Amino acid sequence: MDERLLTGTEALIDAPSADWTAVSRELSETAGTYWLTATRAGSTPHTRPLLTVWSRGLPHFACGPGSAKARLLTEGASVSLAVSTCRWDVVVEGSVERVRDPERVRVVAETYPVVYGWAPLPEGDLLVGPDGAPSAGPPPYAVYAVRPSTVYAFPTDAADHGPTRWRFERP
Repeated sequence: MDERLLTGTEALIDAPSADWTAVSRELSETAGTYWLTATRAGSTPHTRPLLTVWSRGLPHFACGPGSAKARLLTEGASVSLAVSTCRWDVVVEGSVERVRDPERVRVVAETYPVVYGWAPLPEGDLLVGPDGAPSAGPPPYAVYAVRPSTVYAFPTDAADHGPTRWRFERP
């Protein structure tokens, strides 16, 4: 899924909409802390910080396979990611998938040092070293992607647009 699968843009208020291309470009370059929220069955939401990179039009993150996050991230689980950039507060809602394709894991590994300066190494469908990921504990790390269903962007400055919602088609 990428921005070409956009089904429509709908302004949340009576103002011009933000451009998805500009927002997605800024997200792919933002070295900010993302906040992942997953829901525990019959319990409270689980929200934790993590480093997220955008690759092939999707947000990707890594976490230890034995972590609480990983236990909550069953295939297709609903999650949200939130981040602030210099121009927008963005919330990505969608479903999570474990990335098992070694080539895709390699591309994600190559994106981390460009955005965050952390250079994990791909090893099959996992990321390993060096020295562990900031905020993720010791390696190895499973890689996950979020398939957006809806993305919201709220301007943080005197933008020429209002809050905007994009809806994405399901594959």
